Amino acid sequence: MKKKIVILIIFIVIVIIILSIYIFNNTKEKERYKEIKEAFEKAVIWELDATGNSKKHCEENITKEITITADNLISNGYLKKEDMLDIDGKSYCDGYAKTFAADDCGIDYKIYIKCNGYKTNGYKDYK
Repeated sequence: MKKKIVILIIFIVIVIIILSIYIFNNTKEKERYKEIKEAFEKAVIWELDATGNSKKHCEENITKEITITADNLISNGYLKKEDMLDIDGKSYCDGYAKTFAADDCGIDYKIYIKCNGYKTNGYKDYK
């Protein structure tokens, strides 16, 4: 009887350790993907401000969507490639933003990010 209880306790401890490791890794992944998305968003805003696309949308009453890609942001210096480094430390995430005219004569955008183990809802491969 004592042997069964000891085995059960060891099993429970092992399960708790495994769950703790899983939760820690999952939290770490979510945090990294959040960092990637935030860096991408800052780059999109910077690009929109620098190029005047926000004013252009309003003044010219442009209603079409503009797509801003990660490659474009990196090549124009708004985003560092390292900002898109995936959690494996080897591969890079990809992303794009769809911009559209807002009601207040500004510009709104929706960001889409794709990494090896993560993809925002609505992401479409354009390559």
